[in-house]
Amino acid sequence: MPKRQAKVGESNCTPNSGTIATSQTMSATTIKYAVLLILTIQNASVPLIMRFARTSEADPYCVPLLVIIQEIMKLFASILLLTSEVGIMNVAGTIHTEVLGKPMSTLRLAIPAGLFFLQNNCMQLANSYLPAAVFQVTYQGKTFIVAILSVLMLGRRLERFKWLGIAGLALGVSLVQVSKSSDSKTEAVAAQEHTDAYSTMLLGLAYVLTAASCSGFANVYFEKMVKTTENASNGSKAPSLWVRNIQLASFTIMLGIPVLNLSKSFDVNNPWRGFNWSVWGVAINNAWGGLLVAVIVKYGDNILKGFSNAISTVLATIISIPIFGFQTGYPFAVGVILVIWSTMVYGRMIQFKGDWWNTVPFTPQMATGEESSLELNDVEKPKLQTDGS
Repeated sequence: MPKRQAKVGESNCTPNSGTIATSQTMSATTIKYAVLLILTIQNASVPLIMRFARTSEADPYCVPLLVIIQEIMKLFASILLLTSEVGIMNVAGTIHTEVLGKPMSTLRLAIPAGLFFLQNNCMQLANSYLPAAVFQVTYQGKTFIVAILSVLMLGRRLERFKWLGIAGLALGVSLVQVSKSSDSKTEAVAAQEHTDAYSTMLLGLAYVLTAASCSGFANVYFEKMVKTTENASNGSKAPSLWVRNIQLASFTIMLGIPVLNLSKSFDVNNPWRGFNWSVWGVAINNAWGGLLVAVIVKYGDNILKGFSNAISTVLATIISIPIFGFQTGYPFAVGVILVIWSTMVYGRMIQFKGDWWNTVPFTPQMATGEESSLELNDVEKPKLQTDGS
């Protein structure tokens, strides 16, 4: 029987095609907002759980040991996820080819691994001395460090609105530091350290700035290494993210063991001293937070991450009030607003009209009175972060 010819103007689409397309769009949107929710909760919970874990015991746990434990968790989880990606019969061959078969590429990851190890140690020590809300806001300063290092190490050029965001971020973090904020744990920590609250805040600030610097440098170094590897490979397929996580976790564990043996806080006779439920919560939260990066890379973007950082900063501040008795003043509130605004400006959630804000200053074309307008992909591509922040 001959097929009926479609009349002029009559659609040849099947009745379900529109439904399928709508369903796929809704599914992608659902995943995107689920990622936003999970990432926000994880970001907000990091300083809260760390603050509780670091101040809940009179004799706190050994920080290097906990960092090694969370990297072991991340290592096994990455192996399982790589297995689901390539199959159980191919996982050993993939690891041998990408890790052992490329020793120079693997060795270059020792630098970011060492920096991530130092970063994780400093983050936990910072939460011993800083209220969770102060830590959360100050740690956003890593955006400032990443931006500056991207210009210096990668030759990246930033538009004027990004420089405005960087300046606002630096000012906001500065206001938070002079706000003299405190919580119920501040005086107890100061008494335990035989010093005053101001000195403990300065010590915490030093730790959090070191952590932010390590995170920023490690991510920029990692991005530069990945780009160099991609250029040298002449378009061959880049290693899986799970392979990179296996390499980084393995190096972190190897570098952490000697540090653990030299640490004065490590008790060979009682290594699990101070390990309560909150400490294990820190380990699990940090481990799965690092693996959450893969989902963000696939379904998220810079705008999603910027919203998450802004919401988690506010959330951590609000929750700190009933849990830790957080007290602050107007400088902190203004600093938080400025940090959130600057983050949204830098991530293009707040956009400026006109060519002037959206062009790159100090370019060679300016000598002739012209300005260069670059697209986002030419100026700052989303970076693959491997520390989960």
